[in-house]
Amino acid sequence: MKYFLIFVTSSSFFLGYFARIAWSIVSVYSSLKPTEIQDSVIFSLFFLGYVIVQIPSGMISDRRPREVVMLALVGLAISSFLSGISTSILQEYVASLLMGLSAGWIYPVTIKILASSFDRRDLPVAIGYYSLAWPLSIILAGLVLPYLSINAGWRYPYYMISLLCLIIAVLYARVRVTGGEASGKFHLIRDRNVLIVSMAGFLFFLSYWIITLYAFKYFIEVGLSGYEAGIAYSFLAIAGIPSTVIAGHLIRRMGVRNTLSTFEGFYGVLTILLSFLVSSVSLFVISFLMGFVRFVITPANSSAVSLIDKGRAGSVSGFANFFWQSSGILAPIVASFMIIEHGYHVLWIVVGVVVLISALLYRVMLRIDR
Repeated sequence: MKYFLIFVTSSSFFLGYFARIAWSIVSVYSSLKPTEIQDSVIFSLFFLGYVIVQIPSGMISDRRPREVVMLALVGLAISSFLSGISTSILQEYVASLLMGLSAGWIYPVTIKILASSFDRRDLPVAIGYYSLAWPLSIILAGLVLPYLSINAGWRYPYYMISLLCLIIAVLYARVRVTGGEASGKFHLIRDRNVLIVSMAGFLFFLSYWIITLYAFKYFIEVGLSGYEAGIAYSFLAIAGIPSTVIAGHLIRRMGVRNTLSTFEGFYGVLTILLSFLVSSVSLFVISFLMGFVRFVITPANSSAVSLIDKGRAGSVSGFANFFWQSSGILAPIVASFMIIEHGYHVLWIVVGVVVLISALLYRVMLRIDR
């Protein structure tokens, strides 16, 4: 049953994440022909809807996790379908906002379900397997979305997402969630670890969303073909398959703080290198290494919020994720300004430095027992 639990929770997060990044690729092929500014508005509206529900979703998830995740998936199915049938950019704006309002419930509730179902020692390993959703969504986005958009039309990826959301929602009928005990002395907003994870995570995710949303276009700009750019984009995650699997064991051995600070340091340096090594081979190698490092960081973030207080894992996850995903509202605005005024090369240097600052905050200020 626990393997089934990992499957349905990771599938839920996969779909929320896949829907989130789909427009970054599909927009290139869209008949609506969005401008750079329109793209940034669509991205920002998704994240606006996403962050609005984070704190209430965390609190409600601590009480009714199964019902919350099923309703969230139904909402994501409806909003994805609306995005697929949109005939104007204005309609895409509305669909993107609704998509964010639906997807925003999924992360806190799935972390709550896992924290309630696994003990403290096994939880990082379970979250490692759960976190496979991140690299798989990016890999499949890079490989499947260009192919579908070119051969079937840009609307079909959204129809596919809608159908899969409904299927996974039905599977949750088999899930039974056990309760977790909350600690007696815990103040969410005043807790040091919650604040550090939220603030350092905001910096990291600000950089990460810029990379995720604009890397494909950067690869096109420096001369890669559409299929080559799709492969390079997939390389941002493909090494995340093995690294995510071993991440839980690394976290258990190194501890959450050391894992976050070390691997974010590597990620920051690799991001800066995107500005200087622009041959196709170099970009493939850097993307591959970034994927390996990134998807050790992902389960480390989730382990951090789940271990601060297991009984309130939904509330902690929702609070931290509010700040993490708020970065997604700002990221496309910052990125579009930097690209227009200074170009991609300066953008990657700035983004890499921001990641290094996040790593330093984790190293100096975070205090979480293994």
